[in-house]
Amino acid sequence: MKYAVILTENPDGRIHVAIPALAYVSVEAEDREAAIALARETIARVASQSEVLYLELPESLKPVDLDQDVPWDLFGAAKDDRTWDALFDQIEQQRDVTRKVS
Repeated sequence: MKYAVILTENPDGRIHVAIPALAYVSVEAEDREAAIALARETIARVASQSEVLYLELPESLKPVDLDQDVPWDLFGAAKDDRTWDALFDQIEQQRDVTRKVS
């Protein structure tokens, strides 16, 4: 079985490997070869402990009414609000401060 992996060099020179098919799994190693070997070992370990199923769903699923429970009359209600941009600027500034602390 083949798995796509994404190799990214970190600023410190280490290689980070993301495995999209196993979204919660990633590895990191000192160099490219070690990263690939570690990715192979990790994929094999996860695959040996996992089960892949294909679930069949009935063809006649209940259709979703997209208009139900959507307050369409509120869309665009704040288009003339002059404080809107300032609010989102404040949110972004607070987010940036939080990111720097973490």
